Amino acid sequence: MELFETYVDILRAAHLFCFAMGMGTALYFDFRSFQSLSDPIGKVDIEDLEHIHFWISGAFIGLWITGITLIYIRTGFQLEAFSPKLWTKVAIMVVMTLNSFMVGAFIRPMMRSNMMRPMISLPPLQFAIATQVAVISLFCWSSGLLLGSSAALKTAPWDVLLVIFPIWFVLLTVGGHLTIMVVRKRALGQAPAPAE
Repeated sequence: MELFETYVDILRAAHLFCFAMGMGTALYFDFRSFQSLSDPIGKVDIEDLEHIHFWISGAFIGLWITGITLIYIRTGFQLEAFSPKLWTKVAIMVVMTLNSFMVGAFIRPMMRSNMMRPMISLPPLQFAIATQVAVISLFCWSSGLLLGSSAALKTAPWDVLLVIFPIWFVLLTVGGHLTIMVVRKRALGQAPAPAE
């Protein structure tokens, strides 16, 4: 029994390590991208994105493997044993994974096609999509952290979770886009946009 508990503890530690690895890398890249919105996109930026995307993908693989194993140990994959908190965690992981695919399918090609052009001068639709990808990343990582650390949410029912997380998503989306709009307006007002 003690050997089994040690195995579960190792799985939990590995799961937390993968989460910290992914969250730290993603937030670092988002913060760095925000700071360099007015800088031209260079080859180094694209290479860094590819390395970071590879690193985060590795974290996701680790999260899925350890997470699914822990779910099996806890529930035996009996759906009636899934708590609202567990369903929410799974949903957030699915959204995070899809958002990572979005980075590979949209953000990387967009950056390649706009080499030497500042992110802040991209067409509004492209810029808005890039902003929303960053918002979704922040929402998922912060929500995962909240679910993992909050004792109050451990036994929270659906009517609580289905209020908290949609509101949090809306707040981050509105706040994120408004912040970026203000920064973009100020930057474009100070310097002319590059020629097409």
